[in-house]
Amino acid sequence: MAIIATDRDAKGLLDDLPMSSFQVWTVLMTAATVVLDGLDNQMLGLAAPSLLKEWGIGREALGLVFALGFVGMAIGTLTAGWFGDRFGRRGALLAGVAVFGVATLATGFSDALWQVAALKTLAGIGLGGVPGTASAMIAEFTPARWRSAAVTFGVVCVSIGGILGGVAAAAILPVLGWRWLFYLGGTVTIVFTVALWRLLPESPRFLEFQPHRRTEYDRLMHRMGATDAVRIAAEAPSVKSGPAPFSALFQGLLLRDSLALSLAMFSGMFMIYLMFNWAPTMLSASGFGLSSASLGLTSFNIGGTLGAVAASFAIMRFGSRPTLVLMAIVGAGACVFLAVLDIGGGRNEPAVLAGLGALGLFASAAQSAMFAVGAHAFPTILRGRGLGLMGAAGRAGAIVSSVAGAGLIGGGNALFFGVLAALMLVNTVGFLSIRGHVPPLVRKGIAA
Repeated sequence: MAIIATDRDAKGLLDDLPMSSFQVWTVLMTAATVVLDGLDNQMLGLAAPSLLKEWGIGREALGLVFALGFVGMAIGTLTAGWFGDRFGRRGALLAGVAVFGVATLATGFSDALWQVAALKTLAGIGLGGVPGTASAMIAEFTPARWRSAAVTFGVVCVSIGGILGGVAAAAILPVLGWRWLFYLGGTVTIVFTVALWRLLPESPRFLEFQPHRRTEYDRLMHRMGATDAVRIAAEAPSVKSGPAPFSALFQGLLLRDSLALSLAMFSGMFMIYLMFNWAPTMLSASGFGLSSASLGLTSFNIGGTLGAVAASFAIMRFGSRPTLVLMAIVGAGACVFLAVLDIGGGRNEPAVLAGLGALGLFASAAQSAMFAVGAHAFPTILRGRGLGLMGAAGRAGAIVSSVAGAGLIGGGNALFFGVLAALMLVNTVGFLSIRGHVPPLVRKGIAA
């Protein structure tokens, strides 16, 4: 019978050290992969109005392409979680970025919808594992007192990538066309992957459970300023651990968190990817121009970025339970506002942009902070697969949203945002049900 080591078994050297410049730099490099994930992930949604017009295809056909992409993302999420727990976070992260970079570049050369669909599925396999793997890696490079803020910052980089994509689309689409979005996005991603291959180290918490890589672990800890701690740890009994089966996520105290986090992620990712993939098309169908439709998604992403940063500090002060529950409820209110707003013929554009910004500020930001909860709730030896399970539930929500989006647009903003309001209430139930929420900071460390 395998012995499953939890975080209580680990030596916790990082928690006793200050945040070194090496750790900050590593967190920033890891977060940059999430920026690229957000940038590449939203490109087809931004290009959708132009693609529909140029190729004369229906929304339902494009919805199936989105769905195939999310099937790929579900596969990638679970595969990356298993790979990261078994062979290391670094390899899983770099492989994912490389795959979606190549697929994104190739999409720009597509001449038929089936080619876009195939490449979107391939890109999804790469995209799927990046947020969860990056969250695990950031958590394992960061002391406990900064972990929630660091993980939330990493995940919010999806929104930063979306902001960059929205701004780029507003400038590029009217002048160069949709193909150049994919040319530029894919090229930047591939170049960055080559640089990361040389610069990005392996996770110290992963190495801690790999006795045959002890020298690499000691060298990495030394770079983070743990010279004496490494010597003491080397003299201490080593942690004995066996392989933890995936089924352990559904046993004992982890069962409730696995289910609650999956429910919250399903509803949250339904909302986010409905916005990413269909909001520009919905706004365009309501009479807004291409630039205005792109800026609507940019407003949503800017709100998500600012809200996630604020949420990370609120979690440090109040804990994640009250913070996320409140944000989900207010996000539902923003959906109701957008549902009743008259936007026909491109009317009330300032109010639309403000409402989309508020939706990002509260609802989207809450989903970004959820990865910090998952990184806290799941022990190290199961963290990759636990975050992968969350991610897979989120991809399932995204698949449903991609197919449902075409029909929801037909009902106008009332149906589109009315459904999102209901989902934000489901999201609230998920947040309330989580047992392993991040506790607030206390004067002498983190509450147990």
